Amino acid sequence: MALNTSPVSRNLHLKVTFLNLELEDMLAIMFAIAVSMLLGNLLFPDRSVFHIPLNYFLPLVILVGGVPGLMIFKYGKPRRYLPDLLVWHAKPRAYSAMGRERQMCGPYLREER
Repeated sequence: MALNTSPVSRNLHLKVTFLNLELEDMLAIMFAIAVSMLLGNLLFPDRSVFHIPLNYFLPLVILVGGVPGLMIFKYGKPRRYLPDLLVWHAKPRAYSAMGRERQMCGPYLREER
């Protein structure tokens, strides 16, 4: 009795991109578009720009400006740069108490008089 076999992709480390952006980048743009649609609908329901309602114009501007802007920002950066950058800015900073100061502002010890 022969085994049934099927071909398996050997390239599991392939970087999946669309328009040179990763999935996390596209999700960030889609989140920004959703927030702009909500804000445009709540804050400016009766405004329009170039005869386009503002709640449709804001997402269009974010999409047309955000994708090329993110592509330029991420050029030459490693994979998963945007999520790592956001996590780095969200974490509290831990400073070392044993580290040397870069610049002394005054004398460390005062002489007694």
